[in-house]
Amino acid sequence: MANIYPIKEDLSEVPFAELKVYEALEKLGKNFYIFHSVQWLKKTKKWAATWKENDFLIINRNLGALVLEIKGGDIEYTGTVFHQINTQTEEVSVLDPKKKKDPLSQAIDGAYHYRRVFEKITKATETRMALDDRFPVEVAVWFPGCKIGEKMKKFPLAYREAEQAVLDLSSFDKGAQAIYDIFDFYGSREKVDITDDEFNKILEAIASDFELITAPAVKKDELDHAFLKLTQEQTGLLDYISEQRFATIQGVAGTGKTLIAKEAAKNFGEEGRKVLFLCFNKFLYVDLKKKYPYTNVTYYNIHSLISVYSNNTEDLSDASKRAEILERISWDDLDFDDVIIDEAQDFHDREIVYFKEYAELKDGRFLAFFDKNQVVQTENVPEWVEKSECRLLLTKNCRNTYEIALTAYNVIDVELNQKIQMMNGEKTSLAFVKGDPMGKLVKLLRMLTGDKYGYDYSDIVILTLKTESESIMNNISKISGIPITREKSNSSILFTTAKKFKGLESRVIIIVDIDESSFNDEKEKRNFYVACSRATQYLSLIVEGDDQKIKSIADVIAGPNFAPKGKIAMKTQATPLRLD
Repeated sequence: MANIYPIKEDLSEVPFAELKVYEALEKLGKNFYIFHSVQWLKKTKKWAATWKENDFLIINRNLGALVLEIKGGDIEYTGTVFHQINTQTEEVSVLDPKKKKDPLSQAIDGAYHYRRVFEKITKATETRMALDDRFPVEVAVWFPGCKIGEKMKKFPLAYREAEQAVLDLSSFDKGAQAIYDIFDFYGSREKVDITDDEFNKILEAIASDFELITAPAVKKDELDHAFLKLTQEQTGLLDYISEQRFATIQGVAGTGKTLIAKEAAKNFGEEGRKVLFLCFNKFLYVDLKKKYPYTNVTYYNIHSLISVYSNNTEDLSDASKRAEILERISWDDLDFDDVIIDEAQDFHDREIVYFKEYAELKDGRFLAFFDKNQVVQTENVPEWVEKSECRLLLTKNCRNTYEIALTAYNVIDVELNQKIQMMNGEKTSLAFVKGDPMGKLVKLLRMLTGDKYGYDYSDIVILTLKTESESIMNNISKISGIPITREKSNSSILFTTAKKFKGLESRVIIIVDIDESSFNDEKEKRNFYVACSRATQYLSLIVEGDDQKIKSIADVIAGPNFAPKGKIAMKTQATPLRLD
């Protein structure tokens, strides 16, 4: 079976013709990587861009790439245009080759785009051609609803010349050979001359460097692959961002800010530019440095950068004091061309200005990614955001399921945009625990790692909305044999604070230490939002306390005077979970 994304279960609204081709391509061997409905951004003028989409991009290590366009129904070519006839409604669509609305023109458009993408991976040298010359990108068209036969004689010259790359209804009888025949027609096998490392970089460029992990449970696997496609849509903005000298990119939790930031850093680094990638959170800094050691990209959080470039031994927890120490560092000591800041809302205004002015001095790029809903370290939206010259907005959530996002938004009283397409998953679970919280937590962990869900310990993170010392998890290193650690490990469950885990994500998030302030204190509500939005597949809330505490929490929640537990469940859009 081919490696095809997204998986079939996520294609409920795909046209029948595309679905039929999808099922045929699915039968290609495991050495094929196929991406359905790939989107990219075509720049037409300096300030203009158009979204483009190709039906399928087929990639094979030894054969190259193929951009395949699908047109269903019956096809006629009269005059100078194609007529696509819907066989059910008899509706006619005009596909004009002169306006590049026909399938071959659309495929050629896509091929040019991906050749440029591959060229950037390995540029030409005196002894070796650029990657796009050693990994051919060809085009094909498939009319799955009709037989072309003699009609081909009336088709435009470009179609007649590429007749062997034009498939129709009869091509289904050939199975996989129909695709192999197209590669043979172009002589692609003889043209391919790449290394395994270059092929991996090609897959990275298309799949946005997402780890295609085979999960032990089917549900996990489905969601992982579904998110791959959603994230691919976000990365089309990279071409546009790379053209900007100074830009701020706003997006709520889960819209792919860190993904785009690190991909931009990788692209700039591959251009030979020295990139400073800054974030606020130590956990995120360590994670990025470990997972993405890109060429010419240096990662710091603000605290580690100050430690490296100054002799400071003072406490850096006070933002104003930290900014003052940063400003003492001479720009002459820094050796970077571009600056990218993730979690920018957590920095002091003076810190942002320091790096923006440094980038201006170096004639470099400055990109700042932020979420105004995550203003946890500071109280107000920073002034540099309000006065930004070029502001971009990310809207599509590519991390959370709809149900998780609904919980996260509700706790900060923000309405979730119903027009944004999101994957569906399980509703947030809500457990009320009176006495023996560790015993109930063990039952939850056993459920999540059991046959129904199949999660590993490393898939699960427990977050407190308080400090570690104030949490019910304080001094807990093992629960009924289940290891609990303060550092990420493949063989244990991580326990940390919501603030420390900002910028990171986990398949399963369990939130503890929820109290009245989680619903009526603006700063704590945003902290709760941050914690919820870290989950990609399963979110569980644990409210510990007696009936009086439950009532106290419910009393601070605005709305109808329901029973306390029902009021909390409604506010968090969660389903009660019994852990008896």
